[in-house]
Amino acid sequence: MTTLSVESLQRAVAALEEALDVYHREQNANASMQTLRLLRDAAIQRFEFTFELAWKTLKRYLERYSLEQVDRLTNRQLFRVGHEQGLLRDSATWLLYLQRRNETSRIYNEAAAVQVFAVIPEFLNDARFLLSRLEERLG
Repeated sequence: MTTLSVESLQRAVAALEEALDVYHREQNANASMQTLRLLRDAAIQRFEFTFELAWKTLKRYLERYSLEQVDRLTNRQLFRVGHEQGLLRDSATWLLYLQRRNETSRIYNEAAAVQVFAVIPEFLNDARFLLSRLEERLG
């Protein structure tokens, strides 16, 4: 059995960190609202991609190394098992991230963008936590 790679998730987390760093740097430099909206939207796009990779990597890890029948689990159950396995700090928060992720794909509006962007820093911390746990276990 080949080992599970977390390289894609590492790159996605780094890209999301970069997007937030650039946003905050430009915000501190008093960039225009138009520039900040574009940077916010870029961060949201990177959040979407990173979230997808995070939960798919979690699922692949659990399929390989857990006793659970992961393919039969709902997202709520998957996040619960991830939490029980010590890979996630909190399963309910990951459900919120899923909800925010789903909001980005339905219809775009300013209020939804603000809500999604607001969870990105917390998600980034949780994605880093997941990544570090996977790296420890797969190391």
